Amino acid sequence: MDFITFFNQLIATDQLLFKIVLGSFFGLCLGLTGVGGGVLLIPMLQIFCGMETILAVGTASMISSLVKINASIVHIRAKNVSWRAIGYLFIGAVPMTLIITQVVIYFSNHPIHQATTQMIVQVLVMTVMAGSLISVVLKFRHLNQEKSAPNPAKNNNKTAIFSGAFCGTILGSTGVGGGVLLLPILNSVLNLNIKKAIGSSVVLALILTALTAIAYAKGGQSDLHTALLFVIGSFAGVQVAAKLIHSLSEKRIYLITIAVLSLSLLLSLY
Repeated sequence: MDFITFFNQLIATDQLLFKIVLGSFFGLCLGLTGVGGGVLLIPMLQIFCGMETILAVGTASMISSLVKINASIVHIRAKNVSWRAIGYLFIGAVPMTLIITQVVIYFSNHPIHQATTQMIVQVLVMTVMAGSLISVVLKFRHLNQEKSAPNPAKNNNKTAIFSGAFCGTILGSTGVGGGVLLLPILNSVLNLNIKKAIGSSVVLALILTALTAIAYAKGGQSDLHTALLFVIGSFAGVQVAAKLIHSLSEKRIYLITIAVLSLSLLLSLY
């Protein structure tokens, strides 16, 4: 009996360390490319932690929100946040995030609709991943082209609200889309400069992923223990990325980003 107890403890320790290592890899990818969140976390949680889609979405949302706290503080202190843009996106995003998460949780816990809900969410996750990969590839192809002069920031409040509603719908249903959707909307649609767009997307993504995480946790679709281990591991990965990124060219960062997105999509397909 003592040997069996020791063996079970050894397995539990290995699993604990493995999840911390996975968290470190996530932090490394996030630090180097800005890609992470649901895009990378969901397939990792499914393949390596044996989670079903909805549980992986809820857990990924929790990890993303915890990791984004420090990043948000940094951007706020650096004044890289457009509170006006966040406000209008917030108006559209928050109601849809809350509504969609409740709909997904309800149907995922329904005996008849559970399997269908898992399949629909999985397809949506993969669709967003594929769209993100195509977007990055297109940006990489235009990397060496002449850059046009930046346009002045738009004050199209309706566009911002509808864009926020779209992001809230995708984020609430899939846990994916914080930086992947918000950044291009802030940069290209609302025409914020890239620094303001990055800072604003991080802060708003923190709010939306936190709301999503809370909703999924209340619905029993979140693994707090795994989330904390991933967050602990991510600190080491982010530190390594911070040292490596200064030695990498913009071209190599794009290539790494494409590789990470491709890996995530392949894991999801698997």
